[in-house]
Amino acid sequence: MKQGIIARDGLSPQELKEVRKLWEVCNRQEDIEIKLNWSTLSDRPPGVTNDFLFYQNDRIVGFLAIYSFLSTEVEISGMVHPDARRQGVFRQLVHNAIATCRQRQIPKLIFINERGAESGKAFLTNLGATYSFSEHVMELKGTAPVLSPAAGEYISIRLASEADTELLVKLNIAGFQMTEQDTREYVSQTINGEKERTWIAEVGESKEPVGKIGAMIEAEGTGFIYGFCMLPEHRSKGYGRLVLSQTIAELQEREQATYIKLEVAVENEKALGLYESCGFRTKNANDYYELILG
Repeated sequence: MKQGIIARDGLSPQELKEVRKLWEVCNRQEDIEIKLNWSTLSDRPPGVTNDFLFYQNDRIVGFLAIYSFLSTEVEISGMVHPDARRQGVFRQLVHNAIATCRQRQIPKLIFINERGAESGKAFLTNLGATYSFSEHVMELKGTAPVLSPAAGEYISIRLASEADTELLVKLNIAGFQMTEQDTREYVSQTINGEKERTWIAEVGESKEPVGKIGAMIEAEGTGFIYGFCMLPEHRSKGYGRLVLSQTIAELQEREQATYIKLEVAVENEKALGLYESCGFRTKNANDYYELILG
């Protein structure tokens, strides 16, 4: 009989099925949607502990996932069955995750808490994590509006390759103020992912690079857009809407995505307006809390 915490470096199909069932129960209980990246959960790197299952009498009642995009920080998301709360289940899961991150010498943990999850907020406050920022979760159902470029504003997107590494490093540094070391690590991970796509945006006949956008192809026809940025000198020219609309078309036509999500910083009203102009609507919000390991 399975009892207590079991660490995994990849979930079996049966475990994924049970975790999804737990996720659905927790979401219904609090009328929320816990952020779990199903594409990542189903394609974990071997030999790296990233998932923790908590069993009671052979039933999964708790789950915690570590998402590692950089060597300097991880994102953490998890949940506990309503019937198993107030028993210290999530605290045990978090302590195991912290121990794992210490072993991997990761100094920063970023916990994701759906805004409606009051129990999660209380737990993170007691843990000593501090609020950092919030993001709107936006969704697009159906077809996005067709946008036509003005004269002289021909924009095209193409899939990036390893030959674009230096260009992507430049774009990420300009768009997200990342360090060069973190940027190179991030580019290396995202450019070769089986379920990830990165497009380079180019303008005019000269094919001058002006920005980039990424997407992760998730199960059940779902696409998740991320890492969208334009070079500073090419912002406020209307290029962003054209790039976004073409990316949506690529996901819908070539990847058969019928549902597309993205996240945008709550205070970024300009980006929020851009996404709304392409048919996205706000669904909910996630709050992010940081815990620095001393």
